[in-house]
Amino acid sequence: MVRLYQPSSDSKAITGLKYPSRLLKQVLVGHGLRFGGRVLVAGCTDGELVPFLDGLAYHVDAIDDSSDVIDDVRQRFPQFKFQLTRLDESFPVANEEFDLVVVQDLSVYRNNLLDLRTRTATANLLSCLKPGGDLVFVRKEPASHGTDSEHGPECWKRHLACFPGQFESVTYCESLLERSNWDWLFGAREHGNYFTVTLQSPPEKLHRNFWRDFGRRGLMTGQGLCCQLKTVTEGIRRAA
Repeated sequence: MVRLYQPSSDSKAITGLKYPSRLLKQVLVGHGLRFGGRVLVAGCTDGELVPFLDGLAYHVDAIDDSSDVIDDVRQRFPQFKFQLTRLDESFPVANEEFDLVVVQDLSVYRNNLLDLRTRTATANLLSCLKPGGDLVFVRKEPASHGTDSEHGPECWKRHLACFPGQFESVTYCESLLERSNWDWLFGAREHGNYFTVTLQSPPEKLHRNFWRDFGRRGLMTGQGLCCQLKTVTEGIRRAA
């Protein structure tokens, strides 16, 4: 007898997700995530991705590095467990192995993507993947350059260059031909293009210390700032 994971009985239907349906399909189906698979949502934002995935029969864990965000999503969805953690220091689910890690908006990634803090955070996330599992960063394309919280695909490619695995970057443009993308016309989510950056882990399991060592060694080949912060720094120098 096959036992399928049953979603939470009190899960609420989620209809206003901020991502285009085509993006979500690619993240879940395109990466071969089976029903009942384990997903870690890193960066809770509004919390709605957690009950959405739970409703699709996935086992979902959620973490964030902002106490304000954690307090908010716990109030909105008390039936789920949201955990506060500092990814650049440690990882709270050491014994878990996930098929997929989806990274949304985490404060640790709002600054320079080439420093030790951000690469340590990524190393900790990669270490909790099953062999061949996927780490997927879901981001909105920057509307303009020059802010330290916006990073384009090239920044993320440089950030991940020191880690072993298969890299992929995909852009998702809004299309009026897709009915689900009309959500932004009615205020259900923001309008804009999105992209995903994926690193598929190697087929063999690597210990967390190995992942963190890759991050430290990457500093020797990736010195400096990522492109967005360079723009800000140059602007400040010119103003001075």
